[in-house]
Amino acid sequence: MMTNKDSPSRWIRSRVLRFLHGPPVARFLVVGGGAALLELAIFQVLALAGMGPVAANALSFLVGMTTSFVGYRLWSFAGDHDLPIGGQFGAYATLALVNVGASSLVIHALVTAGLWPLIAKVSCMVLIACWNYLLLNRLIFRRQLTV
Repeated sequence: MMTNKDSPSRWIRSRVLRFLHGPPVARFLVVGGGAALLELAIFQVLALAGMGPVAANALSFLVGMTTSFVGYRLWSFAGDHDLPIGGQFGAYATLALVNVGASSLVIHALVTAGLWPLIAKVSCMVLIACWNYLLLNRLIFRRQLTV
């Protein structure tokens, strides 16, 4: 609630700062959501252009992976990390390869069973987001404890 002492710009600034320093899960959802929308848009464009769903998935996944790595490292899970950036990227890329392989298999199975490619893709993205948060927060972008 804005008080008489607060100017509108000060109130807005405080809300933005509160958001920027919010809990990691909220920041994860913002970065992941933005990367997912970008990935989904690229997937849809490639699929509409005639590319097969598995190839479109792999290419769109790589764009989403790069975008999200930068956002997660710099904002969602910012801090003094246990792993150096090279180690983080290697672990993140390994996780991404597992994700793209698993999601491609699931998308292929779902599309073969008659599900629309876009619905199959969205379903995989939701599952991947759940396990990624746990792995990213606890392992890959683990922050050093302050004493």
